[in-house]
Amino acid sequence: MRHRLAAITVTAALTGGALLAAAPAQAASAQPAAPTAAAAEGPRKNVVKLLQRLEELHRKAVLLEQLGKHEEANRTRHEAKLVQALIDAIIKSDRSAG
Repeated sequence: MRHRLAAITVTAALTGGALLAAAPAQAASAQPAAPTAAAAEGPRKNVVKLLQRLEELHRKAVLLEQLGKHEEANRTRHEAKLVQALIDAIIKSDRSAG
């Protein structure tokens, strides 16, 4: 059940990220004479936030392991793997688009 929730969370994050990434692009295409810096960055801002989240998850997993909460540490590591997969997907799509 917890793995399903994590998968749903990642799916929602991917969908939300795709929608947020598409919104500035639509706004920029409506005004082609003045593209904004925010539209140019797009998903890269998300990657920075996701990298920060990934670092937090790794620290939390280490702490939980030290406290003897092995199952929670494993869940946190699993979530970190999902965040890493999301980061990799964003970077891959950014490379293929550019």
